[in-house]
Amino acid sequence: MLSKKMEERLNEQVRNEWISEYYYLAMMAWCFNNDYDGFGMWFLKQADEERAHGMKLLRYLNEAGGSIRIPAVAPPGTELQGVDHMFELTWEHERKVTAMIHEIADLARQEKDYATDNFLQWFIKEQVEEENTVRNIVAQLRRIQGAPAGLFMLESKLAARQ
Repeated sequence: MLSKKMEERLNEQVRNEWISEYYYLAMMAWCFNNDYDGFGMWFLKQADEERAHGMKLLRYLNEAGGSIRIPAVAPPGTELQGVDHMFELTWEHERKVTAMIHEIADLARQEKDYATDNFLQWFIKEQVEEENTVRNIVAQLRRIQGAPAGLFMLESKLAARQ
């Protein structure tokens, strides 16, 4: 059985995951509106993943006997200034999400909630992958600055994401 505090934190993380979804949907829209459809497809797939993460948390809350709350989520107010800027923001955002997951894992350990601690290991591993992926994209964007052909090649590569 989940503690009230853990239940609240997990429900809050559902909200955080769906904020991430909206954040990436806003980036997708910017890309599509500015003819960067390949990057837009990458952000769309990223948004889909964030929604799935929220659903995974909801299923766990239900299985662990917690009470599910569907959070209200507003679109982000961030002004986007280009592809490089969006991926820098994405990298920063993923590091924040990692910190949030770690805080919940710390709480699970403090409460000796072994089931939740075990469940969260998937998210911890996922965040290592998320940060690494975006860090690599940022590094590539930095290397190709001022080279339209490089930007085109990277966009084509990201558009093919499965």
